[in-house]
Amino acid sequence: MAMGLMGWGLLSPMALVALGLPLGLILLSARRQRPQPVALGTARFFDEQGDAATSRRRWRVSGARWWAAAAMTLGVLAAGRPQPEEEDGAVYLLTAHVDRSPSMFLPADPTEPGGELRIDQALRLTSSWLTSLDPSTERAAVRWRAVEPGGVDVVLDAGEEPPRALRQVPRRRAVPPRWGRLTAPGAIFVTDQSPPSVSREVGVFASGGAAVPGPVAIGSGGLLDWGGRDGAPLVERAAETPIRVFISPDLPAPLIGLADLWAAERGFPVGGSDEGAALSVRTADPRGDTEAGPGSTAGRDGWTAAFRAVVTRRARGEGGWRPWLSAPDGPALVWARSGEIEVAFREVTPAASTAEAFALSWARLFDSHLQPPPEVVALDERRGAGAPASRGPQLASAMDPEVLSRRAGRAARGRRVELVLLVGAGAAGLLAFALRLRGSP
Repeated sequence: MAMGLMGWGLLSPMALVALGLPLGLILLSARRQRPQPVALGTARFFDEQGDAATSRRRWRVSGARWWAAAAMTLGVLAAGRPQPEEEDGAVYLLTAHVDRSPSMFLPADPTEPGGELRIDQALRLTSSWLTSLDPSTERAAVRWRAVEPGGVDVVLDAGEEPPRALRQVPRRRAVPPRWGRLTAPGAIFVTDQSPPSVSREVGVFASGGAAVPGPVAIGSGGLLDWGGRDGAPLVERAAETPIRVFISPDLPAPLIGLADLWAAERGFPVGGSDEGAALSVRTADPRGDTEAGPGSTAGRDGWTAAFRAVVTRRARGEGGWRPWLSAPDGPALVWARSGEIEVAFREVTPAASTAEAFALSWARLFDSHLQPPPEVVALDERRGAGAPASRGPQLASAMDPEVLSRRAGRAARGRRVELVLLVGAGAAGLLAFALRLRGSP
């Protein structure tokens, strides 16, 4: 109780049972003993004083035994491992990585139109586990983070609802996450299908879901529908909204010709603005009006070309932009992301011997970055996601570093007090032994 009032406790309170040893020593030393009769001729003269002195001697505990009892008591307290009581509960730092690829916005049950989406179910499972944490002992701060670049990234308490923005379809299609790169203490994967191999310290909340029939690709005459079973033939149907391509008029002439031919072969109309276009091919906005040298020669996929009037382009390190073609000295000449392609040059002259490879390479670039209508979802995304999964992360590895630091400080103070108690027990034991050698009973 006294230690509790001082803000201390024992990690091994059962050690206090051993306090019976010094208590027993005191009781044995203080028990009354039958006095030995001593025959003295003058005993009657000292009767009263002798009786009082004998009584005092019977109840006196020797100094050696007091110090022995003190040594035992200090040793027992040291064995109890004293430590300052915790002033704060556990605080965990969790990161919920939310998959927002197209499959997450499919219905969890395709037989119920307008029902819960996979992302709704996965977020509900995650929130249910977070609210089950005891706020008095398992307080947690959750960083809700959309996996796609530039997406939602906010920190909330575990008891708060996930951001509503996570349930909104992203403006640009997110690719399925690479979960291995996101594995870390306190990580939570919010998805529809559990990753095949993931560390046990990571939490996984997956909605599951059956296969969802629907359009999986763009055909020459419209959309290609999948019936929901592997091996079933795809059925072509007209798209609800026309698939349009925007080609900037200030592109180099060879690229305008290639892009027009590519769009014509696929039946895509060209025109309008880049807003709402399935693919926008345009020149990059330069940083100012300067040029970065006369040009250079670069190539890929078996072709080479001379590029001139290369502009210093704004940096594109986020938002899904990736360099597709770079000059030998480093600057990127072509950047691309889903639905958009930007070129950082004003003139290009393909080598005559590689003109065919040049055309095929650019056609593949256009095909791979074409952003189809929202209803088109790739076949791998439409397949079944299996059964739901709900597994929390290992909290011990997700402790807040500041809390860990404070706990380490309390543990260090406890070890110092334990050492002092052990030294005191040893000193009291040596003193008891010395007094015993000097004749103390």
